[in-house]
Amino acid sequence: MAELIVSLDINNRKDIEKLIEMLGSSVEHYKIGPVPLLTFGTEIMEFLSNKKKKIFLDLKFFDIPNTVENAVYSACKLNPHLLTVHTLGGKNMLKAAISGRNRAGGDTKIIGVTLLTSFSQEDLENIGIKGNIDECILQLAEISFECGLDGIVCSARELEFLRKKFPSDFLMVCPGIRPGGNRFDDQKRSATVSQAVRNGADYLVIGRPIIESENPVAVVSQIKTEIKENEPKRENP
Repeated sequence: MAELIVSLDINNRKDIEKLIEMLGSSVEHYKIGPVPLLTFGTEIMEFLSNKKKKIFLDLKFFDIPNTVENAVYSACKLNPHLLTVHTLGGKNMLKAAISGRNRAGGDTKIIGVTLLTSFSQEDLENIGIKGNIDECILQLAEISFECGLDGIVCSARELEFLRKKFPSDFLMVCPGIRPGGNRFDDQKRSATVSQAVRNGADYLVIGRPIIESENPVAVVSQIKTEIKENEPKRENP
């Protein structure tokens, strides 16, 4: 069944602690990105670990291979469940990321970010990348798989064709998910919870609809109900 990851893009420690306490056992996975990590340092990861939570460390490493290998090595020493690197870094960088993870030991899964869900076809052309956005995402996903990554970050809209290309254990993490009736903010390639689950997402990353809600518990309950109602049966391609 698809898992919910709550994004902790919050710069107030008390608000984070209050949210985690409020959601309790209903949420196992939390995303730590640049905002909480730069605000609180690695203490926020220790806090989550002490609460028996699984951490999605979303730092999207993108640099020369040697730097990424050492960055991944250091990050994996913190024992996140998932860790992101940017697939646009190319094959050598992605292989270096795997090398850094293996050198660190542990079971952190390395996930390749394809294109940000805020990106559109026009945005792609504006930075000089030609071709259809779906073809670009598929190529980046194929490179990730060939280099030994454990999965990718992609829009739920691309899942329908990506799921046909890769084994079911190749993880697909989908941000930009909005429960029914929520605004899509700056997300351009977004989807509802139902669409993401039906298309085969492994993880749904949801932040603002939960953390900005007056009743986060109710929103999480709604999301988990939608996940359960729409979970498909999967077979390996």
